[in-house]
Amino acid sequence: MPDGLLLAGRDRKLRFPNDTHRHAIVGMTGSGKTVFGMSMLSRRSFNRRPWLIFDSKRDKLIRQIPHLNEIGIEERIPSKRGLYVVRPVPGQHEEIDQWLWKLWRHENAGLFIDEGYSIRAHSEALQAVLTQGRSKNLPVIALSQRPAHVSPFIMSESDFISVFYLQNPRDVERVQEYLPHDKWSNPIDPSELPNHHSFWWHGARREFARFGPCEPEDIILDRFDARKVRRYYI
Repeated sequence: MPDGLLLAGRDRKLRFPNDTHRHAIVGMTGSGKTVFGMSMLSRRSFNRRPWLIFDSKRDKLIRQIPHLNEIGIEERIPSKRGLYVVRPVPGQHEEIDQWLWKLWRHENAGLFIDEGYSIRAHSEALQAVLTQGRSKNLPVIALSQRPAHVSPFIMSESDFISVFYLQNPRDVERVQEYLPHDKWSNPIDPSELPNHHSFWWHGARREFARFGPCEPEDIILDRFDARKVRRYYI
């Protein structure tokens, strides 16, 4: 279990995502999903392959990641290991789709999507990245505050699902479709979660758990720094 995560039910050891997996993280603004997502990313393989951060919100925590290389949406997908960020502007739907197709053709790179609804829900390029990610070595971490408004493939193709506080009934209903039902008489309700707490579900192993808050931002940023990769220029 990663340091700093408080786990309800410590009698078993959980498996965490590796580079064959896709991980969906959903929750309202302020619920803790972005910090948790950064904690997950800080343990991934950016020291061995390129990882691309799709940051449509200009997130403050993402801006603080050490040794982050910014690239334009019109540029090629980098081949060198390290962390890269692309920051599209609102309305660049065609450019975003073209960029995702470039990633799909490139293969062998990780993708962190900071907000899933910034990509059109019917994007065929996103669908291809998500559904063919395992064969193309494209692990994905996808975050969204409105799971009812994003591509259904973000949830359906994810090996791991983390759910933070959600209030909108449509969002609650959407995530309940993908959480386990057979062990509980009532549906799992993310509207009852305190901020910074989450449900964890690994579908293949039928592993369900509840997490408390992850480690603070400075520890996450220190981990990025400790695993730094020499800056490469495009």
